[in-house]
This record gives sequence, structure tokens and C-alpha cells, in this order.
Amino acid sequence: MVRIIVFVPSPDMLKPVQQQAAEWENDEISINVVHRFGTPEILYQLDNYDVIVARGITYNKICNIYPEKHITRLRFDGMDLVEALFQCRNTYHPHHIGLCLGRDRLQDLLPELEELSDARISLYDVQDEESARDAVNACLRDGTDAIVSGGTVSNLCRERNIPCTYIHMRMETVRQATLEAIKVAHSMNLERTKSHIIRTILNSSEDAVLALDEAGKLLEANDQAYRLYGLAFLSQWRGTPITDIRPDLSYIGSRTSPCKDGDEEVISINGQRYMVKYRLISGETSAIGTLITTSSASRILQEEQHIRKGLVRRGLTSKYTFRDIIAVSERMCSKVDMAKKFSRVNSNVLLTGETGTGKELFAHSIHAASARAEQPFVAVNCATLPENLLESELFGYEAGAFSGASREGKTGLFEQAHHGTIFLDEIGEIPVALQAKLLRVLQEKEVRRVGSTNVIPIDVRVISATNVNIQQQIQQGKFRSDLLYRLNTLEIHIPPLRERPEDILPLIEHQMRIIAAEQGTTPPELTPEAQELLKQYRWPGNVRELRNICERIVVMSSSRTIDQSTLMDLHIFRELPPEPAGQPASPSESLPVMLPQVIRKKDLAKELGVSRTTLWRMSKRLEQQKEQQT
Repeated sequence: MVRIIVFVPSPDMLKPVQQQAAEWENDEISINVVHRFGTPEILYQLDNYDVIVARGITYNKICNIYPEKHITRLRFDGMDLVEALFQCRNTYHPHHIGLCLGRDRLQDLLPELEELSDARISLYDVQDEESARDAVNACLRDGTDAIVSGGTVSNLCRERNIPCTYIHMRMETVRQATLEAIKVAHSMNLERTKSHIIRTILNSSEDAVLALDEAGKLLEANDQAYRLYGLAFLSQWRGTPITDIRPDLSYIGSRTSPCKDGDEEVISINGQRYMVKYRLISGETSAIGTLITTSSASRILQEEQHIRKGLVRRGLTSKYTFRDIIAVSERMCSKVDMAKKFSRVNSNVLLTGETGTGKELFAHSIHAASARAEQPFVAVNCATLPENLLESELFGYEAGAFSGASREGKTGLFEQAHHGTIFLDEIGEIPVALQAKLLRVLQEKEVRRVGSTNVIPIDVRVISATNVNIQQQIQQGKFRSDLLYRLNTLEIHIPPLRERPEDILPLIEHQMRIIAAEQGTTPPELTPEAQELLKQYRWPGNVRELRNICERIVVMSSSRTIDQSTLMDLHIFRELPPEPAGQPASPSESLPVMLPQVIRKKDLAKELGVSRTTLWRMSKRLEQQKEQQT
């Protein structure tokens, strides 16, 4: 959806323009109509709008703040100015008028305007608040009898009791400017649709594909190119010259290292050889860019690609990249930047944070951006398997190692992750007896299958995650400190959703858009009241719970607009009591209080987005805390 905001120049125009905008809105275009004097703080809060309509000083200010946005200028026409001059003449009967506006297009018209108003006119240039004040002072200094101006100067004159006539703008002028903005919005929607189609086509290719403009700057990249060329490490990879990404690449039309349509060359990336092909992207009349495809250059690499496909079918690959992490808040963005830095090295990483905060998403993304991205990514939840099965799953076993074992034996997950990454989720729940064996694997970089005396060398990076306090586990003798030192060479703590409220609405919008697409429907719109209620909610289940609530909103709501009462009718939650003074409660303290008020009718584990095993452990810990307090 394309979002438009219209700044009307006077309060009397607000309601009529809002009524007109309501008729123009649809599933693809949203129009917000507001009235503000001067350049208030709202001008720094327009990131979510794609097209902006404004006039005068407001227009100039917005252009400076958002140089990349499309901004439509509201321009008064000659009739608006003439009517203001007539009104000034009839009201104040001036001999000398100060016309405080932008100088463009007015200097040559002064003789005609003076004749119409029967007065001498001095033109004062106004571009911002400072020049508006200067213009008013200059009018007083030059002895003008009255001033004709826009809103900012009119306000200054009203404060100082200076005769002033405000230049009103006709409804038809605002209407035409808004229609122009809507036309731009339609073009944006069309371009976004085209871009989505192109990206879908590009991602269907097994090759890494880069699209460049005529100047050799990056326009688009598919997921394979995103990984191969390390674009995750660039804050703004679009618009970056291809030679800054890979000096050994070129583009059609380059003056320093030219290439032609159809040229091919072999380059080395991370010690492997790749075939690069250059293709001309041509428009109807001229060339518009270069398409670069990069594919494996040898039969061995092609065979590895075939093995890779098999791993994908078995689920032994990362499913997410840093693109999938929705981070708006400064706190979360810093965690993403840290994770990107960690992906450049091979050190083990420990991810900590409450359940549902997105630790697994970080693990996938770190692997996908690392040099191991083309190798297996193996994930295992250490809390879902009993000790005897967990050991055989991690390290494998020989034929006949125990009763019920397969006759062929089994390859362990560490072996399957060779040259890649293994993700040990809920590492804090691993039994103490098994921790010693895991420590040996990390130290010696080799595994011994259950029932075997032989060791198997492995090259595996370990990313682990936990939602429990490991230091507390160590003090209680439930976790080995030496194992922790091996696991947390690098550590990232992912904050809960309630500590980064700026991310809540972008996450909700993102999830509802995905769920609506899966359902073949249009995502509903949230009213400001509903948005505020969702922002104030503490989200005990974090992003996992947010996904569940978004699914309920999309599936169960029959309305295009979701307000506060609709949220209550869907049994999402009840209004929470105010927080007590002092420090916010910890998750373990707040959860028992919140659950009866937040959840209705549904199974707790499903509502919170956690497994029944996790919920059972949480309950046991709470009971133990109560017993210790009594």
C-alpha cells in the first residue's frame, strides 16, 4: 500500500479535503489529511509516507528532511494572489504593500499587480521561518502599510498586530495536487508489483544474479547473489558501484574495464572458481544496464550444488537472512549490526533472550551471511529430546549400539553439519552428563559415535541459544562454566518486544501482510487506538505471540478496519492493569499475573507460541520460587 499525507494550508479546508480523500482511498492507497502551522515535530515523523503534499515553508522543510521522497508542491495560482491583494486594498487601503512570498515567478509580475492593487508593492523572499521573520522586520523598516503573505508570516503579523492579509488557496488547487499525488501513488504500486515479479523470477534461478544500471550501480540482486557477494555487510547496497563490491567485475559501458554483451570470465570467490556472464539489459530505444550471472565453474562445484539441493529438501539449510529481521528501534538495529559482524568470523555464538524473541532467526541469518552459507545448517532443540536420544542425535551411533538402533547405524547432526553450522537451541536444558561430551567435541573438533571407538574429525561452527539464566544455572550446578566459555566466544542478547516498542507496529504490519497473502486476502488496517493498544501490550510471548495474534486478526476479522473493540471481540487480550511504580517486573514475575487477564478459552501453550514442554518447565520454576519464598 502507498501512503499519502496532505498538509492543507488552512483549517477550514481540513474537513472538505478529508471527505474527498475518503472517496479516493482504496486497498492500494491510503490518504491522511492534516493541518499544521509552521514546521512542527510532525515533519520529522513522515518516514511511513511515500508521497507528501504541502506548500510554502512546509514544502521546503520537507524537501530538506526527505530528499528521496516524492513531494508534490501546493502552488497558489494568480487568482489566489489577486483576490488577496483586492482584500488587502479594501480592508487597509494601503499605499505600500509588502508581498512576503518566494521570489520565483513574481518579480516580473509586480507592475501588473501594483496596477491592480493601486499601491506600490515590495517583494520579500520567504523560504523558511528565519527568512519569514526577516521579511516582517524588513516590511516594518521599509514603511509598508500592510502585508500579503502565506501562513507563517500571517501568524507573525497577528502576534505583533501588523495589518496582514492571508493568501487563501482554492479547493480546486488542493484537489488537483492531491490527484497528482494519487497518480504518483498508482505508479509506485505498479513499480512495486513489477519489482516483486522480477525478484521472484531472479530468485528462481540457481545462479547469483546482479542487475546494474548504465553507470554500473547495483539495482537488484537475488538471494544467491546477496549471499555470494556479501551484500549483508553493506548498509546501502543498492546504488553501490559494482567495482566497489568486486573490483574484478565490470559492466557494459565501463570506461576503465569495458566488456561486451555475451562476454564471460572466470573469477575466484572464497577460494572457489565461478563463471561470470555479462548480458545487456536493453530498453525500447537504448541500453539501460547490465545483467551479471555468476555460476559454479567446475563439475565438482556443480556436484556440490546437487548435494546442496538434497540438503535443502531435508531441511538442512538456513531459511532466513538478515532481510527477514524487522528492526526499526535503535536497540534492535544495533543487535542486527552486531550479528552481521559476527557472521564474518567462525567463532561460536551464544544467543540469549526470552522465548519468542527471534533467536533462531538470528542464527539462520548469521549462517546465511557467513562464508559457510553454501554448507549445511543443522538445527536441533535440546529440550525436546530425552538424554539418551539427544546424545545419539548429536553424535550418531554405530549399528547395534543399543536396543532398537538401526542396522546401518546413524550419522549424527554434528557430522551432517560438517563445514557448516549447527544450531543448538535451548542449550541451557542439556543434561549435565551430556555437557562433558559436548565440551570435548568443541575442544577436540571430533566426534565419537555411540558404540564406537573411532573418532571422526569435524569442522563445525556452533551457534547456541537459551532463554534461561546460564550464570544462575552454573551456580546451581546445572551447567558447566567451561562449556559456557566455549559456547559464548561471541554473545548477543536479543531484547524482548516490550523493551523495543518501535518494532511492534512494523512487525505487525509485516506479519499481517504475509498472512493475508497466504490467505489470498488484503491485510486489514489498524486504527490509531488499536495501534496504541498493541504498542502498550507487554507481549509475554514476544514475536511468536505477535505472529499468532496477527494470524487471528487476519483470519477471524471480517472488517477491513481493526479498532480497539474489534481486538477485544477477537479475545486477543483484555486491557491490562497499570504497571506498579519502580522497576518493571521480570518475565517470571509478570507472567502469572498477566496470563489470566490476557488469554481466554485457548490452550496456554498455543496462545503463547511455546511448546508444552517449555510451559511445563516455566510452571515448575515458578512453583519452586514460591516454595523458596515461603
